[in-house]
Amino acid sequence: MQIFVDADACPVVDIVESIAEKYNIKTTLLCDTNHVLYSDYSEVIVVGAGADAVDYKFISLCHRGDIIVSQDYGIPL
Repeated sequence: MQIFVDADACPVVDIVESIAEKYNIKTTLLCDTNHVLYSDYSEVIVVGAGADAVDYKFISLCHRGDIIVSQDYGIPL
């Protein structure tokens, strides 16, 4: 199991990371080039700034049992 976060302006990144660290769960933050971030705990993947670019990256990374944190409606998974 891994946690993926659509971290573009996500208000709960800190909460997700603290819980993931407590339970030693690998976490990946995804953002586009308009919202570059840094993390001491999570892997950060920056994708192009195209519409739904982060959502499409989720498709290539996620597996059954993974957790996705997103504010999007109808994420294409």
